[in-house]
Amino acid sequence: MITKGKNKAAVWAILAILVPCFVMAPGVIAEDRKVSSKTFLSSATYSAGSAAYSSGFLVSAYNEGQLLVNVTAESGTSTLDIVIQTSDDNSTYYDHTTCAQITATGQYRFAVTNFGKYVRVEYTVGGTSFVFGVVGVFKN
Repeated sequence: MITKGKNKAAVWAILAILVPCFVMAPGVIAEDRKVSSKTFLSSATYSAGSAAYSSGFLVSAYNEGQLLVNVTAESGTSTLDIVIQTSDDNSTYYDHTTCAQITATGQYRFAVTNFGKYVRVEYTVGGTSFVFGVVGVFKN
């Protein structure tokens, strides 16, 4: 006959073995993460001029992201300025992060957090032109 004290001890012994298996099971936490990729600007030639903007994207389900800028060609001596902007209504935007100025071909990554409900990219090309694209990758 098993007494209540021994049952309780047996249950705790079993839990001590099983709980770490569930808590540390590979992929359990990763499956709960959401990741979304947004193309802010398709790869194309962008010429010098005044500031222009991408479309805004709803990103309120995410809490961190990366802006990936792929510059494949540069004409003359040009500069590319990118500002990440945020909005609560996808209408009025505010500057969030000013990225380091880009002056050459290459791949550039800018981390962004605490960005609000909507995000878009403002870009300004100085000089002649750049061929580039901008993708954002967001996760919760």
